[in-house]
Amino acid sequence: MKSKYNLCVIGGGPAGMMAAISASLKGKRVVLLEKNKSLGAKLLLTGGGKCNLTHTNLSNKDFVSKFQKQGDFLLSPLSVFGVKETMEFFKELPLKVELDGRVFPKSEKARDVLDFFKKKLKENKVKVLLGVETANFQFKDGKIEKVVLRDKKEIFADNFLIATGGKAYGYELPKSIGHTITELKPALSPVQTKEKWVSILKGLSLRKVGVSLNKNKSIKGDVLFTHFGLSGPLILNLSERIKPRDKIFIDLFPDKSIDDLNKDLLSLFEKDSKKTIKNILSGLVSSKLLDIVLNFSGINKDQISRNIKKEERRKLIKNLKKIEFNVVTVLGFEKAMVTKGGVSLKEIDSKTMQSKIMENLYFAGEVIDLNGETGGFNLQMCFTTGFVAGKSIF
Repeated sequence: MKSKYNLCVIGGGPAGMMAAISASLKGKRVVLLEKNKSLGAKLLLTGGGKCNLTHTNLSNKDFVSKFQKQGDFLLSPLSVFGVKETMEFFKELPLKVELDGRVFPKSEKARDVLDFFKKKLKENKVKVLLGVETANFQFKDGKIEKVVLRDKKEIFADNFLIATGGKAYGYELPKSIGHTITELKPALSPVQTKEKWVSILKGLSLRKVGVSLNKNKSIKGDVLFTHFGLSGPLILNLSERIKPRDKIFIDLFPDKSIDDLNKDLLSLFEKDSKKTIKNILSGLVSSKLLDIVLNFSGINKDQISRNIKKEERRKLIKNLKKIEFNVVTVLGFEKAMVTKGGVSLKEIDSKTMQSKIMENLYFAGEVIDLNGETGGFNLQMCFTTGFVAGKSIF
């Protein structure tokens, strides 16, 4: 006898797992297919391994603004399963909320989130098949009848849900149905810079600095140095706008004007006139970065502050307010956190996540043409679309 399910979910990431749980809570018989040997591989990498689940303290309208023009698509799904519902779903972990609104498991371990998902899948009797890759769909009477695996095995179901994530998996399944795939680009990607000295600063994080791209207005946020260039939330969010040969400028004191910074330095130099310049500034700027800034300014780090000349101080202030980086490239899909583009939203019903082309097909997560900023927004999109899709199975 053929094994028949109410729902076959393809993809075992956060969206797929949430969809499977959501449908099973309604008593549906669900099978979850994952091509890797384990579930949630990408989930374990989110938030630097800490798993930034969502972002609170925002209205739904403000939340969807983090997804640019496409964001309004999420308004209906968020009204069903939004930030509040997500925090309720994960309350057993438990959770902690940062001052900036980011939400993490209290343990700060993505593994705990994945284990929670596995527990819920087991409790709700979701059949999980690992290491299985989908080859194609087979149709009958204008609907998908079954999915055929690479090993020729067949999975029969009443409904099918694609939650295969971004470009790494590919978009052959939705394309085979006739769905439009919008242009695919890497998003939330680190930047490689021409400056080789950045490798000295690898792992250094700068909080609430100003970053400007070319001649554009400065934006305040966090930046992380890598061995090849720049990363961190602010750089990742800007990455879609960055091109090779662009210039990125970092202002270490964005809240102070040049005049204010000059007055502050004069006051510090007068107060500790016998101390070295590095000693005085070490509490304001990271030691390794300070060495570089002083070198750019032509100032010996062991120079006594009272001997700093006006021109040297002027160069120092300039470099503290405007460190220049020359972009070589924005790294590609292999380093991108998410994929920009995917299944066209015009072909998906936002109220149910159901395909407008194939009656018994649904979508959830990164496979659709939605990508947001860092800060828990993309994971929330996965949870929201996954829950709504699973709930909509009839």
